[in-house]
Amino acid sequence: MKDTSQLIDTKVRRNPFGGNGGDNKFSAPHIPPLNFGRRNTKHYTPWLVVRADYSDFGNRPLAGGSVFWESPDVWVVSSVGINQPVVGEDNTVYARISNFGLQYATGVQVKFWWADPSLAITEATAHLIGIGYANVPSGWSVDVQCPTPWVPIFANGGHECLIAEAFLPVSDPLTAPMDPMDDRHVGQKNEQVIMLAKGKSFITKVRAINIMDTPQELRFDVQTIHMETIHPLLQLRAANLPDNVKASPAKLPLDIKFNEGISTFISSSFLFAEKLLLKGLEKIENALLDSMEHCDVTHNAKFEPGESRILEISGKVPDDAEVGQSFMFRVIERIGIIVVGGYTVHVVVV
Repeated sequence: MKDTSQLIDTKVRRNPFGGNGGDNKFSAPHIPPLNFGRRNTKHYTPWLVVRADYSDFGNRPLAGGSVFWESPDVWVVSSVGINQPVVGEDNTVYARISNFGLQYATGVQVKFWWADPSLAITEATAHLIGIGYANVPSGWSVDVQCPTPWVPIFANGGHECLIAEAFLPVSDPLTAPMDPMDDRHVGQKNEQVIMLAKGKSFITKVRAINIMDTPQELRFDVQTIHMETIHPLLQLRAANLPDNVKASPAKLPLDIKFNEGISTFISSSFLFAEKLLLKGLEKIENALLDSMEHCDVTHNAKFEPGESRILEISGKVPDDAEVGQSFMFRVIERIGIIVVGGYTVHVVVV
């Protein structure tokens, strides 16, 4: 008989990208199936992946300019639905762990973290929620529930960022903690939805941080994303959205500025500083340069070591917007050409 003593409320499915997660309609979001089979597996040991996007099979490092903070494998469930955290209430965090290796993964450790809405998340800014365990057969995926409830704080309005790290300490360990760009074991969800009536204004606040131990010129870009259909992560919130939600072809006017409040300081990250220095020696990729050129708003600012400020992104829903239209934009922080982090916002007209 298979030992299930280490399993903590997990859902197992043969296809790593199929199924809807069991009886609880909010337990696991439906993931469209992809073409995956053991014949494509080249790894003879466990090969654990928390995906950065729907097409992620674990190749690292990700290409320059990749969006690594929209993981479909990290989500939260509250009394009102999926990815709708409720402040001051017990929320449940989940992570989907896939094993692309040929060997059974026993005793997978899954760490769940939250952080303030930030453009850069390191070990110095994240807070541990809890640790779960699971067994993941070859060619399967497992949905793991964090055994510790997460209670979002009032200061951030429930819009904290979530991170999950899934690994085997000996046979498939973390190689770059907190860093989805370099480590397939790490998934990050930095995303929120704003629901407003037409003509209404909004302000989204995120924390900008210099994670280096030297003064840096930071660049902040805001990109409006045009999609023919709504983003898959937004589809997961269907129960909370108007009927017939659709992507808007219009451009959402946006502006950015720093809050006039006093700066705060955090501990600098040695791990991230070292990696950024190494990346600075790599060849500049055309994809990254292209992403820097297609920005709606750009702002540069000098930051002291470990300095943290609140960045405010403001906008207004067009007066002629229709109920159900959705707008999407990303805020990206860079040091030089290197993407440090980002935040994604969906604005839905209600």
